[in-house]
Amino acid sequence: MLPAPFTTDFLNRLEALRVRTRKAVLGNRPGAYTSPRRGASLEFADYRRYSPGDDIRYIDWGIFARSDRLYVRLFHEEVDLFVYIFVDASGSMGFPSRGEKFTPACNLALALSYVVLANQDHVRLHCLRDSEAAEASPFYQGRHRMIDLLDFVSAATPAGALDLASSLGRHLKRIRRPGKAILISDFLTPVESYQQGLNLLRAFNLDIAAVQVLSRREVEPRFSRGGVALVDSESGEELRIRWNERRRRAYRESLERHNRELKSFCHQSGIDYSLFVTDGDLSDFVLTTLPSIGLFK
Repeated sequence: MLPAPFTTDFLNRLEALRVRTRKAVLGNRPGAYTSPRRGASLEFADYRRYSPGDDIRYIDWGIFARSDRLYVRLFHEEVDLFVYIFVDASGSMGFPSRGEKFTPACNLALALSYVVLANQDHVRLHCLRDSEAAEASPFYQGRHRMIDLLDFVSAATPAGALDLASSLGRHLKRIRRPGKAILISDFLTPVESYQQGLNLLRAFNLDIAAVQVLSRREVEPRFSRGGVALVDSESGEELRIRWNERRRRAYRESLERHNRELKSFCHQSGIDYSLFVTDGDLSDFVLTTLPSIGLFK
């Protein structure tokens, strides 16, 4: 059974969406996405001189009337899409609890996957963690594979540290076809780390979207005034501070600056970016916010 957010109404509305990609893709079967190969879709690509054996239905008689030369119209081939969804499964994704952050991130990945499955395209989920094994599902196609994807994310537990570029590199070794990459993470890592990871995805000629996931307690900490012991959820390192209004303002300013830098880097790099705060409504975020940034059409 699917989690609570996936009501019949939500699933029906997801079926009306389609993942948008700004790059030509190389699919296996006829579909709805433009391929660099020439084919027989309705989307015009170019002209070339007529050669014996060409289908005369594609001759442009207007050009012939003007130039007395035969040219045929070429069209883009339309194929299916391969979508790779990467979910950060490091320890920080389990803060302040699995239910407040990692579970909503997985539900978001499932909602994105359902859009792909409902359009008969291909989707694969990847769990990112510091491990020699690259944990990923098989490619799935068709609505009935939603349960398989649910089983995959349900078995994942956020833990440990994460070097984003190294983890992505292990997964990208298995990618043979360009397509759409969607990275779901809190991006609470040094600037150089997430930039290296996103640049690695760009190097593989993938059309990329980045969705930052934060819990409400990370956006607005609820610490009581006085001494506070902070424990790093990935390294276990402890830091003791005195929490007061000045510290609260400094924290918020640092987080806002970090998020602005991430958003700016994504925009400059041609990467769709959005922030999902997990106490918000998942259906509203997927159905309204993500289409507004160009992830869906």
